[in-house]
Amino acid sequence: MPEAATPVSEAATPVSEAATPVSEATTPVPEAATPVPEATTPVPEDATPVPEDESTPSRAELLRQCSNGIVVPGPQENPGLVQDCAVLLTIRGKLAGAIPLNWDTSRAIVGWWGVELPGGPPASKRVTGLSLGSLPLKAPILPEVSALTELEFVDLQQSQITGSLPAELGALKNLEFLYLRGNNLTGHIPPRLGDLANLREMDLAENQLGGTIPPELGSLSQMLGLHLGSNRLTGAIPPELGELTDLILLDLSDNQLTGVIPKQLGELVNLEYLDLNKNQLTGGVPRELSGLAGLLLLDLSENQLTGEIPEQLSELASLEYLDLEGNRLAGGIPPELSALSSLEVFDLSGNQLTGEIPGQLSELAQLEYLNLEGNQLMGGIPPALGMLTNLETLDLSENELSGSIPQELGALASLEWFSLQDNQLTGEIPAELGSLLELQMLDFAKNQLSGPIPTELVALVNLEWLNLGFNRLTGEIPAGLGALTNLKTLALEYNQLTGTVPSTLVPPHHFEILDLRANNLTGPVYSK
Repeated sequence: MPEAATPVSEAATPVSEAATPVSEATTPVPEAATPVPEATTPVPEDATPVPEDESTPSRAELLRQCSNGIVVPGPQENPGLVQDCAVLLTIRGKLAGAIPLNWDTSRAIVGWWGVELPGGPPASKRVTGLSLGSLPLKAPILPEVSALTELEFVDLQQSQITGSLPAELGALKNLEFLYLRGNNLTGHIPPRLGDLANLREMDLAENQLGGTIPPELGSLSQMLGLHLGSNRLTGAIPPELGELTDLILLDLSDNQLTGVIPKQLGELVNLEYLDLNKNQLTGGVPRELSGLAGLLLLDLSENQLTGEIPEQLSELASLEYLDLEGNRLAGGIPPELSALSSLEVFDLSGNQLTGEIPGQLSELAQLEYLNLEGNQLMGGIPPALGMLTNLETLDLSENELSGSIPQELGALASLEWFSLQDNQLTGEIPAELGSLLELQMLDFAKNQLSGPIPTELVALVNLEWLNLGFNRLTGEIPAGLGALTNLKTLALEYNQLTGTVPSTLVPPHHFEILDLRANNLTGPVYSK
């Protein structure tokens, strides 16, 4: 099956325009989310390799070198920048052999690669940014970074950083952005990071961090984006995170978190993205989440959630992406969810839902992806679903649906993926489905469908997969199916088809899978 959308954890989006761009990685975010360019910083041609055996001079000597009038213009007037210069040279010495850097006292610090200073040439300035993202540092984060006391942002993402997070980073009182995504960090998240009172975005995703999420992070009152996805975090989600009332994005996906979803998260009144997928969370979906009026994405998939889907989620008027797939949710699909007028992705697959498919879902005019596969839904397919003209994926497979396939579904002009397999559907395949010209996959296998294969299906020129096996279809195979050059899989096995196998299905042909077994066909029959 195609993926519903890119999870948030897969494309970290800076939540502030002032932030240094965050590299693309693993969350699907929905397509509506702003894509973020990958951070790439080429090594400058004048970079100076540091020999592995170079010893780091004393701090006094480094201060003397940084006061030579070249690296820091007017060193007497810029003592703070002289000190920052000495700190950077200390770091450079400890990175000896890892990467080439042009940090040396023969050039002005304003030209040092990855070192950011505000407002151009220094004049009583301090180092405010350190940006070495995408470089193969292959080293730990050095505690000496904390001596750069005016740092506002640190970008070391995708730099093959190893070791643990130094607690000393908590001393960077002016830090606003901390980007460490996509490294090999281990150990715990230091509780002292809760001291970063000015922090607006922290991205520690895609590392190997373990232990629990420190409740002290709930003190970061300026926080807009917290990315902790794709680590090895355990324990419960701290209720204290509900105190981050400015938060726009919270990504805790793909960890080993347990316990319930704290109802306090419903107090994050500015939240737009909440991604908790791929954990081991239990309990119900908190109805308090209905208070997140600006929420665009809610992904609670692949957990162990139980209970019913709260009808209060219908109050999330801005919601575009709702994924509850792969849990143990029971009860019916609340018809009230039809009020989610902005919804584009709706995935309830792989649960234990019962009852009928509400016809009111036809009111989700923006819907592009509807997946109810793998539940225990009964009754007929609502003909009104044919009103979802933006729908690209419709998967109702592996349920207990009965009755006929509504001919109204032939109006789904944007449909690309259509699966009704493994239900109890009867009647004929509607000829109107021949109007689905964008269709790439059609799977009606394992039902009780009868009658002929509509010749109208030969108009589906984009079709790549056609599976009608294990039904009660009769009549001849339309010869035109063999002329569908994009069709790679044709499965018609275990039906009651008769007549001669069309010459277009006799090898050589373009199929990767062809299955005509267990019919009443004559002539050459070839399956592969």
